Amino acid sequence: MNVTFFYRPKIKGAHSIEAVFDSVKSKLPEEVCYTDYICTHKWKRYYSFIKARKHQGEINHITGDIHSIALFLKSSKTIITVHDIGHYERDLTGVKKAIFKIIWLVLPLRKVKYITTISQFTKQKLIETCNIPEDKIFVIPNPACVDFKFSPKEFNENTPVILQIGSGNNKNIYRLIDAITGLNFKLLLIRRLDEKLKEKLQESGINYECQHNISRKEVYECYKRCDIVFFASEYEGFGMPILEANAVGRPVVTSSISSMPDVAGNAAVLVDPYSVIEIKKSLLLLKEDKRYRLMLIENGLENLKRFSIEKIAKQYVELYQKILDEK
Repeated sequence: MNVTFFYRPKIKGAHSIEAVFDSVKSKLPEEVCYTDYICTHKWKRYYSFIKARKHQGEINHITGDIHSIALFLKSSKTIITVHDIGHYERDLTGVKKAIFKIIWLVLPLRKVKYITTISQFTKQKLIETCNIPEDKIFVIPNPACVDFKFSPKEFNENTPVILQIGSGNNKNIYRLIDAITGLNFKLLLIRRLDEKLKEKLQESGINYECQHNISRKEVYECYKRCDIVFFASEYEGFGMPILEANAVGRPVVTSSISSMPDVAGNAAVLVDPYSVIEIKKSLLLLKEDKRYRLMLIENGLENLKRFSIEKIAKQYVELYQKILDEK
């Protein structure tokens, strides 16, 4: 069995999709041979889409983001992984949204043989938004990371460090700032700071540190330095930082909506992401209740077992074999 993995162009500071499928490939059985095809940036991207036809395998697996490349690949042997449709739902309006839907969602998703989504939440969104048949979509979650190891740390009860990851407008940074203004917390941010956010942070008087365009190894170091991980987004297709926090051994605050409760299980504090009061209470609870923190950390290590790489890789191989058997 020969599989070609098709990847988006390399983006500095963006590692999520690549990290997921690097993990999956590490656990594929010997009989599965694979090659990688990485698209190029900007105007050359569409040339690389056309060129991709010459690099097809027995199975073509589009790993995410570059959905439109499916239009240039053979339908009967191509699958696509959809991580979320947040950009379409939240960021676009009018004509741009309509065109994007056709080119990035409807045409590619109807053309491919099968679709995988990383959560039941995203699967349901595709069914509702694009009228995709339910039996064409398989839910295969992201695997837990293996490069982030358990790293115990004495909790800073005086000024806990809260790690917040991601620059998207769904990441809920402004409510987090409101929740901790006037309290003894420090923010460790992995994101780009625009002028509006800089002004908000300065007005709040919060002690903060910001990292941007850092390596995967440096992201891990940030996890090790923090006391709490904040990932109470307004929208997520999955929520890898939840599992990364579980792996390193940090209590995490996440949302009670979207895909996040399914990923977190009983290994996180669930909050209404639109409630500053709930966010504030959850952070104070973690700061003050050592027993609860330790319970969440223990639950997190157990939660990781649901997302073992071996289980996820096996599900992909079974889908690849299904395509070969149906040819």
